[in-house]
Amino acid sequence: MNQEQRWEYEQHVFLDESALRAFMNADDPQYAKARSFFLDLHDLDRCFLTTSYIVFDTHEWLRDNCGYTHAEYFLNAIEKAIANGRLALISGNGQLEQEAKNLLSQVPDFRFSLGEAVTAVVMFTYRIRRIFTFNQAFHKLPTLYDEIKVIPSIQ
Repeated sequence: MNQEQRWEYEQHVFLDESALRAFMNADDPQYAKARSFFLDLHDLDRCFLTTSYIVFDTHEWLRDNCGYTHAEYFLNAIEKAIANGRLALISGNGQLEQEAKNLLSQVPDFRFSLGEAVTAVVMFTYRIRRIFTFNQAFHKLPTLYDEIKVIPSIQ
């Protein structure tokens, strides 16, 4: 991947699983905040980015907790967002997974899961500066890359 391809997503906002779950589940305590955030970013013409790992895990979680129809609605919404150019999807691969394992050994005090480490590696690799998440583990990211902004910030 050349430098231009790597910076193509620089202005995108990364969506993690906690943000997608909150947005897709009206019973989630963070639903209102997630909905408001998505609508605000849509008004600002911001594009989003996530990984295939997050889509797979969110689909499974929705199937198990909200029903199969809701999970299928989620997949259709993801496909529509990709087709409309509002969402970019980074596919998982062995290189990302190996780099995530390396990150785990470099910062063991962060106690990241392998999935969280993959997210961090994707953000570093593609120079993504914003992540929308309710996962407190990601509030450590700015200590590794000070340009990262975690949304919403810790209150």
